[in-house]
Amino acid sequence: MKKRRRNQLSVLLDGRVARLGLGVLLAGTLGVSAEGQTEAFQSSAVPRDSNRELRSKTWSVYAEGGLSWATGVWYPSLDAKRSYKQSPAVGGGVDFTLCPWVRIGAEYIWSRYRREQRLSSLDQSTMPIKAYGNYAVNYHNAKLGVGFNLMELWSARGAQWLNVWVGSGVGYMMARGTEYTLAFSNTQTQDGTTSPLTAGTSISNESTVLITGNVQTNNRHEKFERIYVPASVHVEADVSRQVTLGLKGELDWVLSRKELAPKHLVFAMATLRYNFVPSRASVLRRHYEGELRLLNAELNALREQSEEDRLRAERLEKEKGALEGANSELSKKLSDCESSKPQVSTERISHFVQFDHNSSYISREEGDRLRLFAQGVQGRKLRLVAEASTPGSKSYNQQLSERRLKRVISALISEGISEGSLSPRTAVGEENGISTSAGRRVTITAE
Repeated sequence: MKKRRRNQLSVLLDGRVARLGLGVLLAGTLGVSAEGQTEAFQSSAVPRDSNRELRSKTWSVYAEGGLSWATGVWYPSLDAKRSYKQSPAVGGGVDFTLCPWVRIGAEYIWSRYRREQRLSSLDQSTMPIKAYGNYAVNYHNAKLGVGFNLMELWSARGAQWLNVWVGSGVGYMMARGTEYTLAFSNTQTQDGTTSPLTAGTSISNESTVLITGNVQTNNRHEKFERIYVPASVHVEADVSRQVTLGLKGELDWVLSRKELAPKHLVFAMATLRYNFVPSRASVLRRHYEGELRLLNAELNALREQSEEDRLRAERLEKEKGALEGANSELSKKLSDCESSKPQVSTERISHFVQFDHNSSYISREEGDRLRLFAQGVQGRKLRLVAEASTPGSKSYNQQLSERRLKRVISALISEGISEGSLSPRTAVGEENGISTSAGRRVTITAE
């Protein structure tokens, strides 16, 4: 009976400790995550996208603890406490995050469950009579799994510290169990024959009857190994870059369970994860080192550009000095030329009209040139001299020069030149004695 009390006390303590531990972890998760969510990945100095990349190709380890339930167990609980349906569970694992929304890992969970039978009435029709039974099983679950982050489907989310992982995989269960029973065995010996003392047994008064009562205990060991398929939901909150708190729910389907293994194992656990990622100080240091490298590169480029501009300015300054010296020299030479050039008459030959040999008609080209000249000397006084070359008689050449003079005067008047401004007008014939084309023209001088 003392052993029975110790077993009951052990079960009670297991249940209370497990519930207390789970409550503390839940409270810690909610409180710390509420305070740390603003610090985890909200640094104004580091871009948010870089925070997500911190969780790519990184390792993490975690520990977990909470409660477990076993369903479909072959050993029923009779007249036992409801807390016997809950059992402690602890474990841990390691994960490798391939990218912000996929991770793979391995996990180990130890859990146990206990079933107790407290029989309020004894069935005397069987022998021995079972009075008490206790069945305890230790589970060792090892699994390989993959998880997917549902929060990454929400690309515009601002709370990068909160993640919801769903996962599955395959696991292997190794269980060891012990059944402890307490039974009564009553026998009667009459006429040398021993038989069980059960309900309806009659005792003869004609002979001596020996009634014997025995108390029997039995420990029976069981073990089984099964493959199971897990399905889990894991809500995690990043307290910092390295530390993550979470709540996890998992349901395991046991394959080929037969009669001893449970149908399902259900876990409700709190997790504490450590991520092997750089600290925020390290990330900030690398960030600012990168910024400083960029700024130094830009500063060096600006220095090189400044040096090139300085050299170009010096070269331009030298060229400017050389040009100023050349300009000063040219100005001096021009001044010397102006002071040394001879004084000439204010009269100048402005235009001449060329004629063909033995002709007084003005060609189209000469007419166009004369028209342009007349437009430029409006209002000025014009002096005209008509000539003829030496071939031919002197009187004929005189008449030819006079006809040429009249043609030019008529053309000037038609262009708006007043006749009064055409003076003097002279026809000199072959007086200048020029035999070439230079003697067949009318020279117009504007005063």
